[in-house]
Amino acid sequence: MKILYYKPHPLALDAIKEWEEENDIKVDILNELINEENVEKLADYDGSVFTVTHIPNDKIYKRLAELNQKQISVTSVGFEKIDLDKANDAGLVVTNVPDYSPESIAEFTIMMILKILKRDKQIRLNLEKKDFRQNDTIIGETLKGKTVGIYGLGRIGLHVAKLVKAFGANIISYSPREKPQAEGIVDMLDSQDEVLAKADIISIHSALTADNFHFFNKETFEKMKDGAILVNCARGGLVDTRDLIDAIDNGRLAYAALDVYEKEGPIVNRNNPDYDDPLFDEMLNHPKIDFYQHISYFTTEAINNQAKFALNSALEVIRTGDSKNRVN
Repeated sequence: MKILYYKPHPLALDAIKEWEEENDIKVDILNELINEENVEKLADYDGSVFTVTHIPNDKIYKRLAELNQKQISVTSVGFEKIDLDKANDAGLVVTNVPDYSPESIAEFTIMMILKILKRDKQIRLNLEKKDFRQNDTIIGETLKGKTVGIYGLGRIGLHVAKLVKAFGANIISYSPREKPQAEGIVDMLDSQDEVLAKADIISIHSALTADNFHFFNKETFEKMKDGAILVNCARGGLVDTRDLIDAIDNGRLAYAALDVYEKEGPIVNRNNPDYDDPLFDEMLNHPKIDFYQHISYFTTEAINNQAKFALNSALEVIRTGDSKNRVN
């Protein structure tokens, strides 16, 4: 049996080698994104793994099936760039990696929240100016006693809730489905609007779908508590960046911390990227927005697990025709 791995993360190569030896299955590396030309290489393979979830040509789905491929295994939680209808039409099982390291993202989320509450950005600006005074511009707040609303109470959201609770905060959320795992940790409210109105901090941990694109927009911000904080470690498309900046500038929101941006493709994971995006620059330079380069997941544990778990899913489909991580 052989699996072809398209463009793995350079730091995942040791983990891929370990998996190869542990499972006695050959894994070949192709340092290219899948495209209409290199998909033909799969004629010699039983399956494949994609680091990047984008398939640039709809014909590729059909061609995968013609090459006797059973699956599409992506290394991320998100799979919004995969056309599930096209995959279904081609008879392909699509899998993701839903839990490669929820701790990594949850811990980074807590760091972002604490940095806001402790006025880290202003403190550092003062230090650069050798202003060592203690005054009202840098006086912090405690997380204890705050009400934190979780939007998206999955594995990551629930882990954030557990950590926040340890600080003495109150955690609230809403879900149309039962969440028995949240019992004793999260107060489940009757509506999302109620969560927005009561939370001092909203932390976003939802997948991006067609239904919730730009869920956090002008209308949503107007429903939020005056002076609330928004944190997004999920997907950039969940937040309307223009509306967010306006909400902060008009005093509706106090601050935001973002690990993602809705048009980050040409920017993130590049050195000195060549882009033309005034909105991104406005956000990046805003005194009340902390931006990180889609890095909350970026730990050794996460990188290794992404590779190994994606390979596990590919192997599971090859052997059984299905997977517990199936998303279509």
